[in-house]
Amino acid sequence: MTLSAGIVGLPNVGKTTVFQAITGVPAATRHANMFSTTAPVPGVVDVPDPRLQQIAQHVATKKIVPAQMHVTDIPALVHGSSEGAGMGVGFLGAIKESDALLHVVRCFENPAVQNSSGSIDPAADAEIVELELAHTDRATLQRNVERVGKKAKAGDAECRVQLACFEKAIAVVEAGTMLRQAEFTLPEKKLLQPLFLMTQKPVLFLANVGEEDRHGHSAHVAALRAYAERTGAMVAHLCGDLEAEFAVMTPDERAPFMAEYGFAESGLSRIIHTTFDLLGLQTFFTAGEKQIRAWVIHKGDTALVGAGTIHTDFTKKFVRAEVFQVPDLMQWQSEKALREHGKLRLEGKDYVLRDGDVCYFLIAN
Repeated sequence: MTLSAGIVGLPNVGKTTVFQAITGVPAATRHANMFSTTAPVPGVVDVPDPRLQQIAQHVATKKIVPAQMHVTDIPALVHGSSEGAGMGVGFLGAIKESDALLHVVRCFENPAVQNSSGSIDPAADAEIVELELAHTDRATLQRNVERVGKKAKAGDAECRVQLACFEKAIAVVEAGTMLRQAEFTLPEKKLLQPLFLMTQKPVLFLANVGEEDRHGHSAHVAALRAYAERTGAMVAHLCGDLEAEFAVMTPDERAPFMAEYGFAESGLSRIIHTTFDLLGLQTFFTAGEKQIRAWVIHKGDTALVGAGTIHTDFTKKFVRAEVFQVPDLMQWQSEKALREHGKLRLEGKDYVLRDGDVCYFLIAN
């Protein structure tokens, strides 16, 4: 599977800067004026994972293929966007299929950068955007209530089930609750999935901090964390300005600058790892002469699911999997030594994959 995320937020919170920091693509539209982003901007970034290089130290290969994350930045939302204010909500269609939302919130002080809401209030700013998304979801749900309502009243059993589900979701939104916080059954989730509701998506709030608060200890970040806890979301912080500079440096240039500012890892790495936790994802690897590759799956997925991630035919022809862990490879330094020390296991289709498993799938001809 490919991880995808949509970037949302108010004007001048640093969305474009964060997009640059994540993708490493210099942003031509980055400046202090509001609505600098006027169209969806897609980007793709490799998921940083040092284990790929560790595997390559002991498994000869021609190519290393990291997992990827697709990111789309859209124009800013404002109070009233759902009713046409600012640039409206039409651009939400560009991120409707995203797995998660990266919601950038301003937690920095800078009088040179316009502030659309008048003051730095992270919780209130976050709520403005979420309410606009909720209003959009309500309109989507209402259209679908009207779509199935007549058939439901005429006795269509399937439409009755859909109607009950959509009306339940509307009640949640009207109660001021994000859909991600509500309890829905698995059948209900399947009915809601084609509607691509924004407030049902997992949310990672990105506290964009100033250089003086690059470790995220300010009251602004604390206020955002409190809001996230109330609304069923997660928080990561980054200094967008610094990270955007790091992103366009070469690795040799980047390392001393990061060390100077006291960063053990990049903001990108922290964002991606937190997003993995948010979505319940993990990584397994395949390693061979042609390539060493990272694959993204959900925690709890079996070897059969992992095999199907590589190729759908593998689920039909699966025989077994040879599995070992990266730390064991680092210790014993070869697959031959892993076998000799009992660290390379044979597993069946029901084996639950672990993060960091290196797998070789045996497939029937």
